[in-house]
Parts: sequence; structure tokens; C-alpha cells
Amino acid sequence: MKILAIGDFQGVFPKKLKERIKKEDFDVVFALGDYAGIEEWKPFIIDVFKRLKKGKERIPPEEFFGEKMFKELLKRDWAAAKNVLREINKIGKPVYAVFGNGDDEFYSHPYYGFQKRSKRARDFLKTLKNVKALNYSKASFKGFDLIGFGGYMDIEAYFKKKTFKVKDDIRKRKKIKRDMSKRLFSLLKKSKKQKKIFLFHYPPYGIFDIIQDKRNPMDGESAGVKFYSKAIRKYKPAAVFCGHMHEYSGMKNLHKVPVINPGDGEKGKAAIVEISDNGKVSFKKLN
Repeated sequence: MKILAIGDFQGVFPKKLKERIKKEDFDVVFALGDYAGIEEWKPFIIDVFKRLKKGKERIPPEEFFGEKMFKELLKRDWAAAKNVLREINKIGKPVYAVFGNGDDEFYSHPYYGFQKRSKRARDFLKTLKNVKALNYSKASFKGFDLIGFGGYMDIEAYFKKKTFKVKDDIRKRKKIKRDMSKRLFSLLKKSKKQKKIFLFHYPPYGIFDIIQDKRNPMDGESAGVKFYSKAIRKYKPAAVFCGHMHEYSGMKNLHKVPVINPGDGEKGKAAIVEISDNGKVSFKKLN
């Protein structure tokens, strides 16, 4: 099986990448999230992290940008995300997609009630005939069970008091994290096929997970998810696909399982991954 792995577009699908994809042969597309999340949001996100680190209250985006600009950015983000998803649909192959932390309107988080898939997002996704949303669910393709888990996730650094003096209800957030872990393992128990592939947005803890951005107050911290790593160790999938971290692209092993980050699509990065009948996994960068 040949897979086109893509993700982290942040509202931009470069023409160069579209042309490069046309030259490749593959069976299926794994899309790993962050179709939305345009560049203009970044100053606000960095401001939130800075405030959390100092124990200050976060400023709402309407106040940070001003009401008029905030509404304009929401419009731009929505239009950009739709364009990216349309382009992915136009590739013309089956697409299995998880959503990222930047895709708030496109999925419903099972525990954070403020993140609900909107009606316009539901209606729009129905028009994408090749795209199957796989957040918190599974599907089968060519003898594999595909296990999808995307959306927003509190990373480990968030719970370190030396890193963040947050005023949020940490006990509640920790419980949500435990519930998310139970949800993934419940999904895995329902998977009947011995051959599995994991599709994550965030990376597993311990690989492709260290933040390398001097502007970011979490520089040097892990953005990985520990229960993802536990699931990999226990279930030994054929391969794991993840994104979120624009600092990385490539394939490395975790618990003797290949973990693939195709790189940020915004910069024209992607990957072709082939899983042979004997389980061997090969990786080719597209950029």
C-alpha cells in the first residue's frame, strides 16, 4: 500500500506541492490536520502562552485583535481551510482525515464543550466526496484498521508548575486527559484487525515532539502525548502518522514502530509512505 501523507497547511496549499503530488502514484491519502490556522493567529497564541507562563489571565482574541479584525480573521481562516480541504478532495483518492488543534469548527471535541462542529462545517464536509473524517474513530482500508485521533490536546508541559502558572482547573484538565486516553484504548479494543495504522495530529511523547521555537515560551518542552506512546507500545501498529510539529519531517522508530511526520504542507512538504506485504515501511519526502 502506498500512502500520501500530508498535513499542517495552516490555510495554504502551495501550488508547487499540488504539482508534485500529481507526479506520484499512491492508493490513499492520510491527512493529519491543521487545514485552518492561518499565520495571523500566531501572535495571539504566543501571547496566550506568555500569559499562562506568568500566571496571568489570557486576553480573549476579540480584545487582542479588536472586534473588527477578529471577525475578519475568522472569515479568512474559514475560507482558507475550505480551500485546502477542497484541494485535498480534488486529489481524487480516498482521504482519511483527522483534524488539528487549529481546526476548531470542523470537529466536536468529546470533552471540551466549546469546540463543536458547526452546521456550516458539517454541510461543507458532506460536499467532499473523497474525504472521510476520522477524528476519534476508525475505518478499514486494504486490510488495515485505521485509528484516528486528532483535535486539541493539552500537552504535558501544560501541567508542569515550573513551566506554567496557569489558573485553569488543572484537575479538570487532567481528568479530560485521562478520559481521552480511555477513549483511544476503547477504540483500539474494538479494532478487530491485527494490522493497524494510527493517524494522530499531535506526536507521541518521545518522538518528533520537542518544541524548537525561541519565540515560543514552551521552547524545549515536549508537545507529545504520553498515552499515544503507550498505545504504540501495547498495540504495535504497522505505522504511526502524526503532524503538529513544523520543526520536523521524516520517519523514526518508537517502540520499534515507524512514526512518520510528513512535514508542514504550508511549506510544500509531504511524504509518500509504502507499507509492503511483509510489513516493511519506506519513506520518501516530497518537497
